[in-house]
Amino acid sequence: MSAEVPEAASAEEQKSEHNLLFWFIEVIYLKLFQEMEDKVTSPEKAEEAKLKARYPHLGQKPGGSDFLRKRLQKGQKYFDSGDYNMAKAKMKNKQLPAAAPDKTEVTGDHIPTPQDLPQRKPSLVTSKLAG
Repeated sequence: MSAEVPEAASAEEQKSEHNLLFWFIEVIYLKLFQEMEDKVTSPEKAEEAKLKARYPHLGQKPGGSDFLRKRLQKGQKYFDSGDYNMAKAKMKNKQLPAAAPDKTEVTGDHIPTPQDLPQRKPSLVTSKLAG
């Protein structure tokens, strides 16, 4: 009387079957939920569908609205004359070549000491604090 006992599935096989089962259930529920959403339309969606049927030419244009394109073609508007003049100066700076730096002046090579600094010019007005 020896009956063959089916071997118990390993823990990994049970986990994978369990995960697969839950994945199938999740997919089924998502499909059912999407079908229910498609059947139930909100009043806003119904009105939108009516308007699209009535006015098909009012869909989204790739470049935006005609009003926006017209505004962008006019060029930049400035808040005041200061903004205009600053933009104008930037344009001039871009067009002019940069001036060559003076080669005689060396900066950043060494730390200056009081002996390296040029002498101050005497002031024409004498200070009342200096005795």
